[in-house]
Amino acid sequence: MGTGATLTLAGKESSKLSGAADKTKQLMQDLNAELSVYRADSAVSRLNAVAGVRPLEVPEHTRRLFELSKVYGELTSGAFDVTIGPVVDLWRPVKGQTPSLPTDDALTEALARVDFRQIQLMDGAAFLARRGMRVDLGGIGKGYAVDLAWRECRNLAVRNFMFDLGGNVRVSGESESGLAWSIAIRNPFDRSATLARIEMPDDWAVATSGQYERFIEIEGRRYGHIVDPRTGYPAAGLAGVTILAPNATMADALSTGLFVLGPKRSIPIVKKTGAEAVFIPDKQPAELWVTPGIRSKLTVLIPAKVQVLPGW
Repeated sequence: MGTGATLTLAGKESSKLSGAADKTKQLMQDLNAELSVYRADSAVSRLNAVAGVRPLEVPEHTRRLFELSKVYGELTSGAFDVTIGPVVDLWRPVKGQTPSLPTDDALTEALARVDFRQIQLMDGAAFLARRGMRVDLGGIGKGYAVDLAWRECRNLAVRNFMFDLGGNVRVSGESESGLAWSIAIRNPFDRSATLARIEMPDDWAVATSGQYERFIEIEGRRYGHIVDPRTGYPAAGLAGVTILAPNATMADALSTGLFVLGPKRSIPIVKKTGAEAVFIPDKQPAELWVTPGIRSKLTVLIPAKVQVLPGW
Protein backbone atom coordinates (compact mmCIF):
# COMPACT_ATOMS: atom_id res chain seq x y z
CA MET A 1 0.00 0.00 0.00
CA GLY A 2 3.02 2.27 -0.35
CA THR A 3 3.65 2.47 3.39
CA GLY A 4 4.43 0.31 6.40
CA ALA A 5 1.87 -1.54 8.51
CA THR A 6 2.05 -2.33 12.22
CA LEU A 7 -0.14 -4.75 14.13
CA THR A 8 0.09 -4.43 17.93
CA LEU A 9 -1.55 -7.04 20.16
CA ALA A 10 -2.02 -6.57 23.89
CA GLY A 11 -1.72 -8.96 26.83
CA LYS A 12 -2.18 -12.69 26.40
CA GLU A 13 -3.29 -12.21 22.81
CA SER A 14 0.33 -11.62 21.79
CA SER A 15 0.48 -15.38 21.25
CA LYS A 16 -1.86 -14.88 18.29
CA LEU A 17 0.44 -12.32 16.67
CA SER A 18 2.07 -14.61 14.12
CA GLY A 19 -1.18 -15.88 12.63
CA ALA A 20 -2.83 -12.47 12.58
CA ALA A 21 0.26 -10.85 11.10
CA ASP A 22 0.45 -13.41 8.30
CA LYS A 23 -3.23 -12.92 7.44
CA THR A 24 -3.10 -9.14 7.42
CA LYS A 25 0.20 -9.06 5.52
CA GLN A 26 -1.28 -11.18 2.74
CA LEU A 27 -4.35 -8.97 2.70
CA MET A 28 -2.23 -5.83 2.29
CA GLN A 29 -0.26 -7.43 -0.54
CA ASP A 30 -3.43 -8.46 -2.36
CA LEU A 31 -4.96 -4.99 -2.04
CA ASN A 32 -1.76 -3.32 -3.19
CA ALA A 33 -1.71 -5.50 -6.31
CA GLU A 34 -5.29 -4.43 -7.02
CA LEU A 35 -5.17 -0.70 -6.17
CA SER A 36 -1.63 0.62 -6.65
CA VAL A 37 -1.14 3.31 -9.32
CA TYR A 38 2.57 2.43 -9.29
CA ARG A 39 1.92 -1.02 -10.76
CA ALA A 40 1.00 -1.10 -14.43
CA ASP A 41 -0.83 -4.40 -13.95
CA SER A 42 -3.10 -3.26 -11.10
CA ALA A 43 -6.84 -2.97 -11.68
CA VAL A 44 -6.71 0.79 -11.13
CA SER A 45 -3.81 1.34 -13.53
CA ARG A 46 -5.45 -0.76 -16.22
CA LEU A 47 -8.68 1.20 -15.86
CA ASN A 48 -6.82 4.51 -16.06
CA ALA A 49 -5.17 3.34 -19.28
CA VAL A 50 -8.54 3.01 -21.03
CA ALA A 51 -10.18 6.15 -19.61
CA GLY A 52 -12.69 7.55 -22.09
CA VAL A 53 -12.30 4.51 -24.33
CA ARG A 54 -14.13 1.54 -22.83
CA PRO A 55 -15.33 -0.01 -19.57
CA LEU A 56 -13.14 -2.53 -17.80
CA GLU A 57 -14.00 -5.35 -15.45
CA VAL A 58 -12.79 -4.53 -11.93
CA PRO A 59 -12.39 -6.68 -8.80
CA GLU A 60 -14.75 -6.45 -5.86
CA HIS A 61 -12.60 -4.23 -3.62
CA THR A 62 -11.86 -1.77 -6.41
CA ARG A 63 -15.54 -1.47 -7.24
CA ARG A 64 -16.47 -1.01 -3.58
CA LEU A 65 -13.88 1.73 -3.22
CA PHE A 66 -15.27 3.51 -6.26
CA GLU A 67 -18.72 3.38 -4.66
CA LEU A 68 -17.40 4.77 -1.38
CA SER A 69 -15.35 7.43 -3.16
CA LYS A 70 -18.46 8.70 -4.88
CA VAL A 71 -20.31 8.77 -1.55
CA TYR A 72 -17.62 10.89 0.10
CA GLY A 73 -17.27 13.03 -3.00
CA GLU A 74 -20.95 13.92 -2.77
CA LEU A 75 -20.82 14.35 1.01
CA THR A 76 -17.98 16.89 0.74
CA SER A 77 -19.38 18.64 -2.36
CA GLY A 78 -16.34 17.59 -4.36
CA ALA A 79 -13.68 18.53 -1.80
CA PHE A 80 -12.74 14.84 -1.77
CA ASP A 81 -12.23 13.58 -5.31
CA VAL A 82 -10.22 10.49 -6.27
CA THR A 83 -9.84 11.77 -9.86
CA ILE A 84 -7.66 14.73 -8.79
CA GLY A 85 -4.48 13.19 -10.27
CA PRO A 86 -4.14 15.34 -13.43
CA VAL A 87 -4.15 18.51 -11.30
CA VAL A 88 -1.80 17.16 -8.64
CA ASP A 89 0.72 16.40 -11.39
CA LEU A 90 0.95 20.12 -12.19
CA TRP A 91 2.19 20.78 -8.65
CA ARG A 92 4.84 18.08 -8.57
CA PRO A 93 8.45 19.30 -8.74
CA VAL A 94 10.28 18.33 -11.93
CA LYS A 95 13.88 17.27 -11.44
CA GLY A 96 16.30 19.81 -12.86
CA GLN A 97 13.68 22.55 -13.26
CA THR A 98 12.91 25.57 -11.09
CA PRO A 99 9.38 25.12 -9.68
CA SER A 100 6.79 27.50 -11.11
CA LEU A 101 3.05 28.04 -10.76
CA PRO A 102 0.87 26.13 -13.23
CA THR A 103 -0.56 28.33 -15.96
CA ASP A 104 -4.29 29.07 -16.03
CA ASP A 105 -4.59 27.14 -19.29
CA ALA A 106 -2.87 24.10 -17.80
CA LEU A 107 -5.12 24.16 -14.74
CA THR A 108 -8.26 24.55 -16.84
CA GLU A 109 -7.26 21.60 -19.02
CA ALA A 110 -6.44 19.41 -16.03
CA LEU A 111 -9.59 20.35 -14.11
CA ALA A 112 -11.68 19.28 -17.11
CA ARG A 113 -10.52 15.72 -16.38
CA VAL A 114 -11.42 15.86 -12.68
CA ASP A 115 -14.91 14.77 -11.64
CA PHE A 116 -15.68 11.76 -9.47
CA ARG A 117 -19.21 11.73 -10.92
CA GLN A 118 -17.68 10.56 -14.21
CA ILE A 119 -16.74 7.24 -12.63
CA GLN A 120 -19.49 5.05 -14.04
CA LEU A 121 -20.21 1.69 -12.43
CA MET A 122 -21.99 -1.21 -14.07
CA ASP A 123 -22.27 -4.94 -13.44
CA GLY A 124 -18.76 -6.03 -12.55
CA ALA A 125 -17.15 -3.18 -14.49
CA ALA A 126 -16.21 0.49 -14.28
CA PHE A 127 -15.75 3.23 -16.86
CA LEU A 128 -13.94 6.56 -16.62
CA ALA A 129 -16.06 8.68 -18.94
CA ARG A 130 -13.46 11.25 -20.00
CA ARG A 131 -10.17 10.70 -21.79
CA GLY A 132 -7.22 11.57 -19.61
CA MET A 133 -9.06 10.89 -16.36
CA ARG A 134 -7.04 9.12 -13.72
CA VAL A 135 -8.17 7.56 -10.47
CA ASP A 136 -5.91 7.33 -7.43
CA LEU A 137 -7.48 5.70 -4.39
CA GLY A 138 -4.65 6.68 -2.03
CA GLY A 139 -6.90 9.08 -0.10
CA ILE A 140 -9.34 6.35 0.90
CA GLY A 141 -7.69 3.02 0.11
CA LYS A 142 -5.48 2.89 3.20
CA GLY A 143 -8.44 3.42 5.48
CA TYR A 144 -10.37 0.73 3.62
CA ALA A 145 -7.41 -1.64 4.00
CA VAL A 146 -7.27 -0.93 7.74
CA ASP A 147 -10.95 -1.82 8.09
CA LEU A 148 -10.42 -5.12 6.27
CA ALA A 149 -7.41 -5.95 8.45
CA TRP A 150 -9.35 -5.00 11.59
CA ARG A 151 -12.19 -7.31 10.56
CA GLU A 152 -9.74 -10.12 9.78
CA CYS A 153 -8.24 -9.87 13.27
CA ARG A 154 -11.66 -9.93 14.88
CA ASN A 155 -12.55 -13.00 12.79
CA LEU A 156 -9.45 -14.66 14.24
CA ALA A 157 -10.86 -14.01 17.74
CA VAL A 158 -8.27 -11.33 18.47
CA ARG A 159 -9.90 -8.71 20.69
CA ASN A 160 -7.22 -6.33 22.00
CA PHE A 161 -5.16 -4.84 19.19
CA MET A 162 -4.28 -1.77 17.15
CA PHE A 163 -3.65 -1.81 13.40
CA ASP A 164 -1.70 1.08 11.87
CA LEU A 165 -1.19 1.55 8.14
CA GLY A 166 0.82 4.68 7.44
CA GLY A 167 -0.93 6.65 10.20
CA ASN A 168 -4.39 5.28 9.43
CA VAL A 169 -5.24 3.51 12.67
CA ARG A 170 -8.10 1.43 14.05
CA VAL A 171 -8.23 -0.05 17.54
CA SER A 172 -10.07 -2.81 19.36
CA GLY A 173 -10.39 -3.50 23.06
CA GLU A 174 -7.68 -2.44 25.50
CA SER A 175 -3.99 -1.62 25.29
CA GLU A 176 -1.26 -3.47 27.21
CA SER A 177 -1.90 -1.23 30.23
CA GLY A 178 -5.53 -2.31 30.41
CA LEU A 179 -6.64 1.18 29.42
CA ALA A 180 -8.05 2.50 26.17
CA TRP A 181 -5.66 2.82 23.26
CA SER A 182 -4.32 6.32 22.62
CA ILE A 183 -2.75 7.91 19.56
CA ALA A 184 -0.42 10.86 19.15
CA ILE A 185 -0.93 14.01 17.11
CA ARG A 186 2.44 15.29 15.97
CA ASN A 187 3.20 18.98 16.16
CA PRO A 188 2.88 20.26 12.56
CA PHE A 189 5.31 23.07 13.36
CA ASP A 190 7.93 20.79 14.97
CA ARG A 191 7.74 17.27 13.63
CA SER A 192 10.05 15.96 16.35
CA ALA A 193 7.46 16.83 19.01
CA THR A 194 4.07 15.42 19.96
CA LEU A 195 1.35 18.04 20.22
CA ALA A 196 -1.32 15.96 21.94
CA ARG A 197 -2.62 12.48 22.62
CA ILE A 198 -6.17 11.27 22.07
CA GLU A 199 -7.86 8.45 23.95
CA MET A 200 -9.54 6.29 21.33
CA PRO A 201 -13.15 5.10 21.62
CA ASP A 202 -13.33 1.32 21.35
CA ASP A 203 -13.44 0.00 17.77
CA TRP A 204 -12.91 3.49 16.32
CA ALA A 205 -10.38 4.73 13.79
CA VAL A 206 -8.27 7.84 13.27
CA ALA A 207 -6.56 9.50 10.32
CA THR A 208 -4.64 12.76 9.93
CA SER A 209 -4.02 14.95 6.89
CA GLY A 210 -1.52 17.80 6.83
CA GLN A 211 0.67 19.93 4.61
CA TYR A 212 3.72 19.87 6.86
CA GLU A 213 5.71 17.02 5.28
CA ARG A 214 5.03 17.23 1.54
CA PHE A 215 5.11 20.60 -0.16
CA ILE A 216 6.66 22.55 -3.01
CA GLU A 217 8.24 25.98 -2.65
CA ILE A 218 7.60 28.47 -5.47
CA GLU A 219 8.98 31.99 -5.37
CA GLY A 220 9.50 31.78 -1.62
CA ARG A 221 6.03 30.46 -0.81
CA ARG A 222 5.16 26.94 0.27
CA TYR A 223 2.32 25.07 -1.42
CA GLY A 224 1.12 21.85 0.20
CA HIS A 225 0.36 18.57 -1.55
CA ILE A 226 -3.37 18.52 -0.71
CA VAL A 227 -5.06 20.14 -3.70
CA ASP A 228 -8.59 21.53 -3.78
CA PRO A 229 -10.29 19.65 -6.66
CA ARG A 230 -12.62 22.58 -7.26
CA THR A 231 -9.96 25.27 -7.78
CA GLY A 232 -6.85 23.35 -8.77
CA TYR A 233 -4.81 25.11 -6.07
CA PRO A 234 -3.44 23.60 -2.85
CA ALA A 235 -5.75 24.00 0.12
CA ALA A 236 -4.63 26.68 2.57
CA GLY A 237 -5.42 27.83 6.09
CA LEU A 238 -4.81 24.63 8.04
CA ALA A 239 -1.68 22.85 9.22
CA GLY A 240 -3.48 19.62 10.01
CA VAL A 241 -6.79 17.83 10.45
CA THR A 242 -7.30 14.71 12.57
CA ILE A 243 -10.54 12.76 12.22
CA LEU A 244 -11.87 10.10 14.60
CA ALA A 245 -14.63 7.98 13.09
CA PRO A 246 -16.43 4.65 13.55
CA ASN A 247 -14.39 3.17 10.70
CA ALA A 248 -11.05 3.88 9.04
CA THR A 249 -12.48 4.38 5.56
CA MET A 250 -14.53 7.33 6.78
CA ALA A 251 -11.64 8.77 8.80
CA ASP A 252 -9.29 8.56 5.80
CA ALA A 253 -11.64 10.20 3.29
CA LEU A 254 -12.88 12.90 5.67
CA SER A 255 -9.39 13.88 6.84
CA THR A 256 -8.62 14.94 3.26
CA GLY A 257 -12.03 16.32 2.35
CA LEU A 258 -12.40 18.40 5.51
CA PHE A 259 -8.85 19.71 5.20
CA VAL A 260 -9.91 21.15 1.86
CA LEU A 261 -13.26 22.45 3.11
CA GLY A 262 -11.88 24.10 6.23
CA PRO A 263 -13.42 24.15 9.72
CA LYS A 264 -16.60 26.17 9.15
CA ARG A 265 -17.87 24.23 6.13
CA SER A 266 -16.90 20.93 7.77
CA ILE A 267 -19.26 21.29 10.73
CA PRO A 268 -22.43 19.95 9.03
CA ILE A 269 -20.49 16.93 7.72
CA VAL A 270 -18.97 16.13 11.10
CA LYS A 271 -22.40 16.33 12.72
CA LYS A 272 -24.03 14.22 10.00
CA THR A 273 -21.45 11.41 10.15
CA GLY A 274 -21.02 11.37 13.93
CA ALA A 275 -17.26 11.76 13.55
CA GLU A 276 -14.99 13.84 15.82
CA ALA A 277 -12.36 16.27 14.59
CA VAL A 278 -9.30 18.29 15.55
CA PHE A 279 -8.42 21.22 13.29
CA ILE A 280 -5.01 22.90 13.66
CA PRO A 281 -4.93 26.35 12.01
CA ASP A 282 -1.79 27.21 10.08
CA LYS A 283 -0.54 29.77 12.58
CA GLN A 284 1.65 29.89 15.65
CA PRO A 285 1.51 29.51 18.58
CA ALA A 286 -0.40 26.30 17.98
CA GLU A 287 -4.16 26.15 18.46
CA LEU A 288 -6.48 23.16 18.41
CA TRP A 289 -10.11 23.59 17.35
CA VAL A 290 -11.99 20.50 18.46
CA THR A 291 -15.47 19.03 18.34
CA PRO A 292 -17.12 18.85 21.78
CA GLY A 293 -17.08 15.06 21.98
CA ILE A 294 -13.32 14.84 21.73
CA ARG A 295 -12.39 17.50 24.28
CA SER A 296 -12.40 15.19 27.30
CA LYS A 297 -10.33 12.58 25.44
CA LEU A 298 -7.59 15.04 24.44
CA THR A 299 -4.38 15.58 26.42
CA VAL A 300 -2.28 18.50 25.14
CA LEU A 301 1.44 18.00 25.75
CA ILE A 302 2.83 21.44 24.85
CA PRO A 303 1.53 24.97 25.46
CA ALA A 304 -1.35 25.36 23.00
CA LYS A 305 -4.78 26.93 23.04
CA VAL A 306 -7.68 24.46 22.84
CA GLN A 307 -11.20 25.56 22.00
CA VAL A 308 -14.43 24.10 20.68
CA LEU A 309 -14.65 24.43 16.92
CA PRO A 310 -15.84 27.98 16.16
CA GLY A 311 -19.41 27.96 14.87
CA TRP A 312 -20.32 24.63 16.45
